[in-house]
Amino acid sequence: MQVAFTTYSTPDWTPEVIAEQAAALGFDAVELRTYEGHHVPSEPGPEELRRLRTAFASRGVPLCALGTSCQLAADGERRVHELEEARRYLRLAGELGAPILRVFGGPHGEGGQVAAVRRVAEALGELAEPARAAGVRLALETHDAFSAGALVGEVLRQVDHPYVGACWDWLHPFRAGETLAETYGHLRGRVVHTHTKDAAQVDGRWEARYFGEGQLPLAEILGLLVADGYDGPLSLEWEPRGKDPHPERALAQYVPAIRRLLAAHRP
Repeated sequence: MQVAFTTYSTPDWTPEVIAEQAAALGFDAVELRTYEGHHVPSEPGPEELRRLRTAFASRGVPLCALGTSCQLAADGERRVHELEEARRYLRLAGELGAPILRVFGGPHGEGGQVAAVRRVAEALGELAEPARAAGVRLALETHDAFSAGALVGEVLRQVDHPYVGACWDWLHPFRAGETLAETYGHLRGRVVHTHTKDAAQVDGRWEARYFGEGQLPLAEILGLLVADGYDGPLSLEWEPRGKDPHPERALAQYVPAIRRLLAAHRP
């Protein structure tokens, strides 16, 4: 497994700073989400693309995934736009050597939950072969209206394709009211990416905590992944994005904490 972090956690860092910090703090890889406070464009110009490649390659830090804002439950004209954007990001991920593209379901929208699940499944079905062609696996995150593993699992049951899987955000299914056993029962065998984090409930709301200092069953979650042969990224998503002037503290604390958990699960 690759110990990584998503640059959603570091919105003010340039690509060069991201790569430097990743190397200095002992990360294996980076999930590229934002830089300089902006989303990575789906079609960067030649100079921008060269800058991204150079920033990470020169520091020996591979990209484990590319995170997008694509919401595949959209319908009408919005659906056309989201699918086109996803296709562009697939090509970009291939060009950058990022083997995973993270996407969202988004809000349920017209027709409610059943219709939304169908639209997401149809969209992933349309994107599956372009994903194969790019050499990039699609990962639908447990997030937004699709926070429950049950919904992501139902989508994936409708899309049986080796280039389509789940991004398991460790917090959101708990926020959706699922138990760990329920969530993993729906996602088992289809997890290709993870967003790791820790949190604690305060007055009925989940608040971010440094890894290992919250209430999530981290060892149990990792144990399930190890037992299932998962070998993808363990990508930290530090939620106080933009509110923490020193996100490197959370990142630095994460590396030894996750590696201790990994060591405990080795035979």
